[in-house]
Amino acid sequence: MLATCRAVSAVLLVLALAAVSRAALVLRTPSAPVAAGGEIELELIETNPGAAACAATAPVAPVLAVRDGAGRTAEVAFAASPADAKAADIRPGGFRSTTLRGKLPAAFSGLVVLDGAAAGLGRAVVEVAPSAVADFPAQSGAGTGVSGAVPAAASAGMPAARATALSRSDLGLSPHEPIYFSVGSKGGLNARFQLSFKFRPIGPSDDRIAGDRFWEDVYIAFTQTSLWDLHSLSKPFTDSSYRPAAFYHRYDTGVELLGARLGYAAGFEHESNGKGGADSRSINILFARPTLRWGGSDGWQFVASPRLYWYLDKEENDDIQRFRGYGDFIFSLEHPRSLKLAATLRAGTSGHGSLLVDATYPFAKINDLVPLGLVHGYLHLQFFDGWGESLLHYDERAETQFRVGFMAVR
Repeated sequence: MLATCRAVSAVLLVLALAAVSRAALVLRTPSAPVAAGGEIELELIETNPGAAACAATAPVAPVLAVRDGAGRTAEVAFAASPADAKAADIRPGGFRSTTLRGKLPAAFSGLVVLDGAAAGLGRAVVEVAPSAVADFPAQSGAGTGVSGAVPAAASAGMPAARATALSRSDLGLSPHEPIYFSVGSKGGLNARFQLSFKFRPIGPSDDRIAGDRFWEDVYIAFTQTSLWDLHSLSKPFTDSSYRPAAFYHRYDTGVELLGARLGYAAGFEHESNGKGGADSRSINILFARPTLRWGGSDGWQFVASPRLYWYLDKEENDDIQRFRGYGDFIFSLEHPRSLKLAATLRAGTSGHGSLLVDATYPFAKINDLVPLGLVHGYLHLQFFDGWGESLLHYDERAETQFRVGFMAVR
């Protein structure tokens, strides 16, 4: 009986070691962005956590399903180099690295998902920088431009991200906050419009592509928000707010928090209404803005992005925190090819505050029902209620407004 037990134990031990001594596969993507349409190298790492040597099991020619932020999909074949394709054993506690090479479609850019589940490799994400050599029209409603050939510098051996960053056709300019023009009628015909851009001195215009060094993620921005009186005789501007800013920004840090992807921005902003005398208003703030995104960029996504700030200077309106508080709490539910609902809440220390709601829907989708032609942008519906819609009247209760208009960038 004792011999039988020992035999059974030996068999169980062998089976256990065999079960443990199986390679685990980890797929790693490049740390720097790659050029659209160019070759991409993936590193496939096989680890052996077991107590006995095991044979390498990585596929030498896997086919991965790829998907970009605009919802385009394709299948891309990757292949290992001849040297890496040779079978080998992995010692206990050791690992084996295999380089896989493939070529992504030239039209794909931004954050691209590589799905190797069918080959047992899991999923990974790579940043693809748009090509700076050939420019093609953007697809209607896609929200992402279609890129062309590989930059010449990249084909000459320069890193893809650097080649794109140094391209003369990439000016480093991109939208910052929403850009729109909308009209309301409460208290008389009026309009509210906003222009907002940011400049990246070093690096590509696409802020979804992270820089390799700290200074490559520094931005300078300018935003103008104006209220326009359209019912008075001279059609004067009621007030305007001018907001230059300098800040550090990462669209995606690669960190997950509460099940969401984390991004952040932090920096300095000056806000002024550009007037003198008794009507002069200005503040200087330091701000931090974490951003959490739940859901994929190609489908429905919920975003929470509170901008928290501290006043450095508010002498011309020293009680502004009573009506504006110490933060803009921004939430949105959106789909890149459908509806977006965004709300901005402010809560002053005195109990006063405000609510701004923006609803937008692509004209490209409306065109499916009402043939308008090739119309860009979004139908914009806006609601405002609360205190201090303008900087000049920061401590006054504003008329509740419903506005309708056009949004170019949301």
